[in-house]
Amino acid sequence: MIKLEYNLTSYEDLLRYFAKCLRLKIADNIVHFTPDKGSGEIKLFNLQAGPQVMLLDFTAYEGIDFIRKKSAKEFFVIRIDEARELNGNTKSSLFFGKTSQEWTYTLSANTQLRQIKIIMSKKWLDEYFENEDAGQILNNYITLKSPLVVYEILDAEYKRLMNEMMSLPAGKNFEQIILQNRISFIIERFFTRLFKSIENENSNLRISSVELKRVKEVENELLKDFSQPPPAIAQLARIAAMSPSKLKVLFKEVFRFPINQYYQHHRMNKAKAMLLSRKYSVRDTAGTLGFSSVSSFNKAFFKAFEQLPSDIAVPVHK
Repeated sequence: MIKLEYNLTSYEDLLRYFAKCLRLKIADNIVHFTPDKGSGEIKLFNLQAGPQVMLLDFTAYEGIDFIRKKSAKEFFVIRIDEARELNGNTKSSLFFGKTSQEWTYTLSANTQLRQIKIIMSKKWLDEYFENEDAGQILNNYITLKSPLVVYEILDAEYKRLMNEMMSLPAGKNFEQIILQNRISFIIERFFTRLFKSIENENSNLRISSVELKRVKEVENELLKDFSQPPPAIAQLARIAAMSPSKLKVLFKEVFRFPINQYYQHHRMNKAKAMLLSRKYSVRDTAGTLGFSSVSSFNKAFFKAFEQLPSDIAVPVHK
């Protein structure tokens, strides 16, 4: 398994890093797979005064772990994935997150990957939202949402856009024009749909903007350190400057889960991400996340995912 571990926000640097780790060469911002490594290519595009775009369309003979580490620079990424396995099974999704968080993507050996990666700076996104009627709501949402992760199953329209971008006509001028158009449409479509989901999510909320901000501060404190038990409700209520009973009601109204259940949900997702990174054993993960024993961790993990940690963990040799 090849491990690509990075926190880069420049796709020029990222392309060079990919080429180095895969032991491939770059020519005209394209990494071509050699017959001994697989088939296909990775392309980099720099759009005029806008996001950077990377198109991945390849099959690698060896599995690859893409591990994005936390970056001090705040950028946002829209990633469209389609992975076709040897047995014909295809998994496709759209992901949106920010580089101040860690996430992973695992590609099995001999799986065809088609992926569109779009990275946008916070400055660029702020300017983009300035021209949108719903910009302030969207900006507040992605600023306050922690962790910020959006997953969607690819619909027919996203798949059509991916197919068009993966078969761009020869000639750099045509490539740039078509790519600029399609990327602009993907960004517009994604944020339009996100705004509608935010409206639906908050349509029945009986909560002021000040209270919403305080509840978000509680969420940040709650998820800050999984190695310790979650803060007591009374402590969180003091942070929110409201009574414990009111905090419980508003927290569930905003996040759809009671406070402790919400903490446990994100704690177990962190556990799964740690195991999938191949850097932590089951015992290491249990200890890091504050479980008193491996047995109690196994029970919690099975309750969350209906599988044991050992089903997805890879032994860590030290």
